[in-house]
Amino acid sequence: MTLTRLLSPLTSLVIFILGHGMFNTLLTVRLSAEQVSVQAIGLVSAAYFGGLVLGAFVNARLIIRVGHIRAYAAYASLLCFLFLLHGMVVEPITWAALRLLGGFATGGLFVVLESWMLVSSTPANRGRLMSLYMILLYGSLAMGQLLLKWVDPMVLTPFALCAMAATLSVVPLALARVSTPAMVAPQRVGVLELIRLTPAGMGSSFTSGLLLGAIYGLLPIYFTDSGAPLARVADMMALVILGGMCLQYPIGRLSDRYDRRLVILLLSAVLTVLALLMVGLPGTWRDAAAGTLVFLLGGMAFSIYPLSLSHACDELRPDQVLGANQGLLLAYSLGAMIGPLLAPFVMVQVGPEGLFVYFALCGALLAAYLGWRKRQRAPIPLAEHQVFIPVPPNTPMTPELEPRTDLAGEAVPASFSTPDADVATEEPTRG
Repeated sequence: MTLTRLLSPLTSLVIFILGHGMFNTLLTVRLSAEQVSVQAIGLVSAAYFGGLVLGAFVNARLIIRVGHIRAYAAYASLLCFLFLLHGMVVEPITWAALRLLGGFATGGLFVVLESWMLVSSTPANRGRLMSLYMILLYGSLAMGQLLLKWVDPMVLTPFALCAMAATLSVVPLALARVSTPAMVAPQRVGVLELIRLTPAGMGSSFTSGLLLGAIYGLLPIYFTDSGAPLARVADMMALVILGGMCLQYPIGRLSDRYDRRLVILLLSAVLTVLALLMVGLPGTWRDAAAGTLVFLLGGMAFSIYPLSLSHACDELRPDQVLGANQGLLLAYSLGAMIGPLLAPFVMVQVGPEGLFVYFALCGALLAAYLGWRKRQRAPIPLAEHQVFIPVPPNTPMTPELEPRTDLAGEAVPASFSTPDADVATEEPTRG
């Protein structure tokens, strides 16, 4: 029954993310082909993450007022318009403004989809649901990269395809009849208080944003500036995302057995080594090993945020978990905005390889910080570890899908849901 109720939102997720994944890389490739500076490209990427965090935290009020289906249709229509406008007006400052609006709308879409999954799940099946959600999310992102192989980034067509995906993603939801959740505000935990309670969790979340913001926004530049054809750029970006999808769970399960700070420290150290290999290996060796290196690098980078979230859950009281997730997501989002602005300064000094120098610096600094933290605070006993749950840093709704949040009594059970405004007004319930 649960899978039946989830078929509509999950289908919409796959359709939208296919276009969304292609669009993210398409913008960087197009700007690079237009000889736009790497700093301007970083600004465009940072604007998206700024809009994403605004949408994630602000749009819930609109969704509650008009209903989930209407809100999703409005956001998808706005994105369709923005995707097409990107293809018609190719100018970096304009694109930064459009990306800010696009991030806002995308944050709203994720709130709709994740809250829909929340009401359709139970504490017993949320772990499996999150795994399915992660597979579909990252699998669709990777497939979206591969679609770039069959398009010309210099014409309007790929932008139109992304717009079509946004529009088509409305259809499964528009034809569905389900109940949706009443959104309940969790107990808030101040950012400064959160830094005091779980400094390693906040520091790791922020560094995760520094890394992933630059990966999404700037990694295609490295491959295009290195002379790689568009098909190879698409393959490399797909491998980075697949690495994040495939390695998160085994790394997370390892963290259930050991101090999570130690596991994140090791991830950071391995990421540093991988990044330095991409800089230091001779050209022929680097080209041969690039696929393996970026796959592993993606696995390390994408695993840091869910591990930092799990570490925070271990350190906090159950009633603080949901509120703390908002603080961790904010730390990640700030990092994702800052990363695309910082990395270009290194790339200007070093060249395209400077992006991997930046990755190495982020990894080394995080490893050093966690090594210091291990000396300041004893590790959490293994008996008190919560089970690792892979979580994408999309919206503050995602943590409510985690089984461990039920300990706080904050998750909204399906029996507390109310009929969606769309259903209540357009098709009254029959007795």
